[in-house]
Amino acid sequence: MAEQVNEKKSVENLDEVTPIVTTTKKEKESKVGFFKKQKLKRAEKKKAKLEEGAKKEKLLRQTPSLLPFLQMHEEYILLKDGVMEIFQVGSKDLYSRNDEDLRFLLMGSARFYRSFSDDIKIIAMNFPSNTEKQKEYWLSKRDKTEDDIRLGFINRKLFELDFLEKERTNREFFLFIYAENEQQLSERRKQVIRDMQQVFPLQELSIQKKKDVLFVLNNQNTKV
Repeated sequence: MAEQVNEKKSVENLDEVTPIVTTTKKEKESKVGFFKKQKLKRAEKKKAKLEEGAKKEKLLRQTPSLLPFLQMHEEYILLKDGVMEIFQVGSKDLYSRNDEDLRFLLMGSARFYRSFSDDIKIIAMNFPSNTEKQKEYWLSKRDKTEDDIRLGFINRKLFELDFLEKERTNREFFLFIYAENEQQLSERRKQVIRDMQQVFPLQELSIQKKKDVLFVLNNQNTKV
């Protein structure tokens, strides 16, 4: 009797055991293929986002709110609270001048600062050397020259000009003037040109040059 009871219990225990479900090789391969497809899709989406971000120029949201510039015109730059203009200051070699010339430049500059009481800003910047005119001259000479000695000399000059453009910069000075409207700016423009004519004459800039000045001013770790 005891043996029969044990046999019944063992049979009941066998009925309660949960059957083990096994997957076939084909099912395993299908699951692996599914995960690989999902991984490839995620990789392709990530790559597409990176390429799209690289194409678009990133502009920080706070940049427009910080910069005061709105529009660039031929004779003025429109600001959020007025207008402004940029002139290039003609520089002079002060070390090669005598005491009388230096005194004249000093007095002329002092007279300008006393007469012009409105806001101004003088900025010094380094710009790459531009030797296009010199290279055009020597290139025209090279086209007309057949002498080997002169060709060697001209090629040496062209090499030096290329070196100056790549490795050297020019120190340039710029004068910023400000006004509330275009009419007021026009009057101040005439005044600064007239007062600075005898000491450090001002040169008007093209729109592209103004853009370069503002770009270098607000991106000082970059080059034009």
